[in-house]
Amino acid sequence: DFYGVDSNLISFKMDVEGIPLDIDVAIPCGLIINEIVTNSLKHAFPDERKGQIYIKFHSDNNNTVLTVWDDGIGFKEEINIEKAETSGLRLVNKLVKQLDGKIEVNTSKGTEFKIIF
Repeated sequence: DFYGVDSNLISFKMDVEGIPLDIDVAIPCGLIINEIVTNSLKHAFPDERKGQIYIKFHSDNNNTVLTVWDDGIGFKEEINIEKAETSGLRLVNKLVKQLDGKIEVNTSKGTEFKIIF
């Protein structure tokens, strides 16, 4: 509601494994999800475009993987998260570093952020 998004146009899908996290990990993960989902709601679905936002959280070979992606319009150009110009993407990058993780961004179809820590 805050962003004026019609809930009939944008749907959320989640695949979340029950992984116990301590507070020093849970808070950055929550902030990362919030920032990426907020960006999707604000930018990925212009002109009442329908779409989906996906959140996946699972363990994989001694790592935890958080993936947030949308099937929206994507970025006009490739983004370098290390040199992000927006405050939101800079925040995501700093939070990933706080988790001693790495981030992969894929903009080939929509926008996908994959955080591995």
